[in-house]
Amino acid sequence: MTATATSVPATALRVLIVDDHPVVAEGWEWITRGRLDCQVVAAATPSQGWRAWRREAPDVIVVDLTMGEARHAGLRLIERLRAAGAMLPILVFTMHRSPIVARRALQAGCNGIIMKDSPSAEICEALRQVAAGGDYVPADLARKIALMERPGAAPARPRLTPRETDILRSIAEGLSYREIAERAGISYKTVSNVSQTLKDKLGAQSLGDLVVKAVRHLDEERDGI
Repeated sequence: MTATATSVPATALRVLIVDDHPVVAEGWEWITRGRLDCQVVAAATPSQGWRAWRREAPDVIVVDLTMGEARHAGLRLIERLRAAGAMLPILVFTMHRSPIVARRALQAGCNGIIMKDSPSAEICEALRQVAAGGDYVPADLARKIALMERPGAAPARPRLTPRETDILRSIAEGLSYREIAERAGISYKTVSNVSQTLKDKLGAQSLGDLVVKAVRHLDEERDGI
C-alpha cells in the first residue's frame, strides 16, 4: 500500500496544514526544513481549510481527523474536497491507530496516512510520496487494513488498556462521562478522550452505539470468545 516516489515539484511545495493546534504547522516547518523545499500554510478548522484550499491553491493538504470536539471533522473535509473535484494529494496526520478509522479515511479519499508520533524522516517520506502522486500507509497499519479486507476474515477483538477497560465497563453500566470521572478520580476530558479511542477501537459511531458494543465486548471477554 506504500508507493515509491520518483520526484516532487521543482518549485517549493505548497503544503496546507489543517489542524486545530498552531504548533503542528510550526512543527511541519521545522521537520521539513533541510529535507523538503516547502511553504507551509496553516488552517485551524475545516472551514478555514476549505477557504485556504480555494485561496492558496496548495500542492498537498495535510489534515488531522479530530479537531476540537468534532471527532471526524477531517474526514468530512476530505469528503467535501473530493466532492468538489479537488484532485490534489491529501495526507492524514493523526494519532488514531485504528485500522477501522484508517480505512474510512482512505475510503473518503485521502492518499496517505502518517502518525503524529512517527519519526521526522518518516513524516517527510510520507509527504514526499503523496506529493509525487503515490500513496503512503505505515506497514503495520497497512497489514491490519489488509486483514480486515480479507474475505471471511473474522474481526479481531481490539486490545484495550486497563484504563480503557475500566471506562468501558462504566459505559456499559450506563454512567455518564461526569459520573465515570468522579468514580475513577480523573478529569472529564480524560474520560472523553478515552471514550473517543474506544469508539475507534470498537467501530462505534455514537455514544449509544458504544454502549451496545461495550456490553457485547465485555460479554465476549467474560466468555473467552
